[in-house]
Amino acid sequence: MRRRFRKHRFLVLFLVAVVAATSAYAYTNAVGGVNPPRLGSGSSAVGKYTLGTPVYNLNANSPQNLDSVTFVLTGATASTVVRVRLIAAGSWYNCVESAAPTITCATTAPQVTAVAANGNTLTVVAAG
Repeated sequence: MRRRFRKHRFLVLFLVAVVAATSAYAYTNAVGGVNPPRLGSGSSAVGKYTLGTPVYNLNANSPQNLDSVTFVLTGATASTVVRVRLIAAGSWYNCVESAAPTITCATTAPQVTAVAANGNTLTVVAAG
């Protein structure tokens, strides 16, 4: 009799464990509707801003160096935060609104050279 009770006890414990594991899986599988933020880049139009043609300003004493990049960013306001990157894996530079809607980005810390920036993509990020 005692042996039969042991078998039933282990069978009941096994079934409880299976039910608990199945319900935990069903619960985690049922959590949905959460979309992670998406980041990306491309050359398509962005609804809020329009970027004008950038002007690269060379250093007067050392023309191999770029001192700044200037462009018109239509849609920008005084509270818009703008950053640029001139080299694909390079540094990001903070920009300021010099005269609405003209944006100027100093590229001197660290200094960008014209050779390094030539052929790379200008990346502009604006928010606000």
